[in-house]
Amino acid sequence: MDTFKIVINGWYGGFGLSDEAEAMWREAKNIADPDGVYYYDIMRDDPDLVHIVETLGEKANSTYSQLKVVEVPMWLQEKGWTIQEDDGLEHIAEHHCTWD
Repeated sequence: MDTFKIVINGWYGGFGLSDEAEAMWREAKNIADPDGVYYYDIMRDDPDLVHIVETLGEKANSTYSQLKVVEVPMWLQEKGWTIQEDDGLEHIAEHHCTWD
């Protein structure tokens, strides 16, 4: 089965990157200004982000994060997915159709 990887926060507190991980990500994306990076702008399936988290392990975590890489089925790319959270603890959910 084909899969792809997504970075999520695996504990309460919220997604964040260590200074080292953020610097590596900014370098990979050619972003010089650290004030121009907001965590909600980082795509969690970004191959550079996945590589950095896998490479640094716990050193990728910020003070309040415990990042992990989750492997999900490729069909989820087509169906659509979202990251849902409860007080910073995240999980991946398939998009569902809703009507009002």
